[in-house]
Amino acid sequence: MNVERRISVVSGLIGICVIRKILKRRAARKNKKRKLWQEEWLKKRDVGKGVLSLLQNELLHEDPEAYRNFLRMDNDTFMELLTLIDDIIKKQDTQLRQSIPSDKRLAVTLRYLASGNTFRDLMYATRIHESTISIIVMEVCKAIIQNLMKTYIQV
Repeated sequence: MNVERRISVVSGLIGICVIRKILKRRAARKNKKRKLWQEEWLKKRDVGKGVLSLLQNELLHEDPEAYRNFLRMDNDTFMELLTLIDDIIKKQDTQLRQSIPSDKRLAVTLRYLASGNTFRDLMYATRIHESTISIIVMEVCKAIIQNLMKTYIQV
């Protein structure tokens, strides 16, 4: 057998092996059990469990000083900041699930900046997944920079 023929036979065998591997992966994906979009304990965020509901339902009304200590700002400042960036950080609800409200997005970001906790620590406290918190923190910080840079920071 000449060299060119051997090369074509070997390349054909390699191509067949690659195609078999791809087909096996696809079959494995089809047979794989799908994960839930959200863990059950994370869904209880809106039921009144977690730090964010404690913040809005109890600390705000019963102990304003603890509220101020928690977010490092009072409610008036929080609301003023929220009105400045609300349109940017607000997300739309879908048929699959409700979005996280902009006040909770801001509160999570402020708590992250105030405490220095990891996203995982905040996940257990707020019942928002750590990957979502990382996105929220980046979006809210960008919105704060966009809206407050010209007014409050001189470059």
